Amino acid sequence: MNIYSVINIDLVKSRKIENRIEIQCKIKEYFLKLNNKYDNLLVSPITFILGDEWQIVIRDVKESYNIFTEIKLFLHLSKLDCYCGIGIGTISTNESNDTREMDGDAFIYAREAINIAKKSNRFYNEVIHTKDCKLVLKGNHIDMTRNHNNQLLVNESDTLLECAVTSTEDDNISLGLIDIINNIMQNNEMIENKFTDKQIDIISLYEELGSYSNIEKEYPNYTKSGISNKLSASNYFLTIYNKKVISKLLDIYAYTLGGEYCGY
Repeated sequence: MNIYSVINIDLVKSRKIENRIEIQCKIKEYFLKLNNKYDNLLVSPITFILGDEWQIVIRDVKESYNIFTEIKLFLHLSKLDCYCGIGIGTISTNESNDTREMDGDAFIYAREAINIAKKSNRFYNEVIHTKDCKLVLKGNHIDMTRNHNNQLLVNESDTLLECAVTSTEDDNISLGLIDIINNIMQNNEMIENKFTDKQIDIISLYEELGSYSNIEKEYPNYTKSGISNKLSASNYFLTIYNKKVISKLLDIYAYTLGGEYCGY
């Protein structure tokens, strides 16, 4: 069974953006580059579906968050922000060169996810727990607290539960793999949201050139120690590790649903 990822992205307060037509043209040009870069992953070219909202359908589920963060960085450089809903599941129609001609669970989950991401009141949002995240992942619930025989993996008498300061009815709610991935993504978004412009500049150069030495060679005003300090202060390397964990968990999730395990 083929498992897909559908990524819906919408600009925040798009109707209030100055030079909106110019921005749309810039985004379309950027999408042409992404279409070429991810040609082997994309089911169809990136498609505008509703106003300033666009849709991406990919075959390799584990790349979902990486693609989102790449687009988010591009938008940030243009002083833009976005909402994102990622849905993982099957497609009930044939693959098409136009995302609007496809349907299925992955599309339904993506629509539900972006609607949750757009909820302005975080107090009543049961999925997003920080103002620094506008991203939600949705899919079939896979319970991580029980085994295949529906037996609890954690006994109520275990030390971890005994050490709990408080006990609420939430303790009995099953923990899904989607919940775990969402939690890690939210923590990562919280870190990246605190990147300063100078840190983002260094991060972009580091990802483009690959080493401190190459940056120093191309930009003599930067020193290795200065580069190292900015990357460390930003917790950049933690975000890289988080992304690796997210990718691995997405891969495992897709495999559990019945897809192919890609591994590394």
